[in-house]
Amino acid sequence: ITGLLRLHPCLHYFQGFHDIAQVLLLVLGADQAAPLLARLSLLRIRDYMLPTFSASESHVQLLPAIVYATDPKLCQHLARLRPYFAIAATLTLYAHDIEEYGGISRLFDFLLAHEAVISVYMYATIIMTRKNELLEYEADDEDMMYAILSKLPKPLDIEALITRTTMLFAQHPPETLPFNAWRKVSNYSVLKTTRDPDAFSKQTLEEGEHLHAKHAAQIKRQETLQRLTAHSRLLAYRYRKPAGAFTVAIVIGVLSLWLGRNGNGSSVPSLAMVLEAKDKLLWVATKAWTGLRL
Repeated sequence: ITGLLRLHPCLHYFQGFHDIAQVLLLVLGADQAAPLLARLSLLRIRDYMLPTFSASESHVQLLPAIVYATDPKLCQHLARLRPYFAIAATLTLYAHDIEEYGGISRLFDFLLAHEAVISVYMYATIIMTRKNELLEYEADDEDMMYAILSKLPKPLDIEALITRTTMLFAQHPPETLPFNAWRKVSNYSVLKTTRDPDAFSKQTLEEGEHLHAKHAAQIKRQETLQRLTAHSRLLAYRYRKPAGAFTVAIVIGVLSLWLGRNGNGSSVPSLAMVLEAKDKLLWVATKAWTGLRL
């Protein structure tokens, strides 16, 4: 792990990464495990090794859409729950939760033979197999249902789980999910860059580093926009006048265009330029809201 992080300093260690490395080491030995871990890190679990956790969260945020596609009633019952209960398992490719060597080896065979999103479909399958247990609790009993869903069922029938996951994925592929869930996923995410098996098999580590940098920059822009939008709305609330709503809309619109929501295009100014202009725009907005002359 240390050698990998030194060779590819763009990667950020996450808690549970050692669980994945351990499986590869036990199955393949040190000589073969090291290059595979590098490829896995840059091309398959790259989203988990970004500077922030945003991309990791985008994986489990597909869960409600997958469950709804199959069982709207169950999805409605779980509507109050945020799907963060699935992060620990999906983040580590289930290596953190399954300790039995034969079981995790078989699961890795399945997961690594498919695209990255299959691990999310697998957790959706686990949720649906626990439907009867979950429906025993009221919809507002969030703590109990969260506790149930944050742990894998025991015993866990690996072969049955693989079969059901394969069927679920075939019946409801990512592009067909409701709520525009798939469209919200970044084009730089491994969820999409592993979607085409042939293209994925030809990706290089250098391409993985390039996608990592693009995704990190996109997330930084989005988070900056969210902070500026929140600040603009706060000002609008403080100075509640008709001009305020109009001006804050202009401010947010201009910032959105500058920051580039899609993360593409060389015409997007630097972050420093945007931050410098932001203060002036907010000052203009404040003047308008308070009715002062410029």
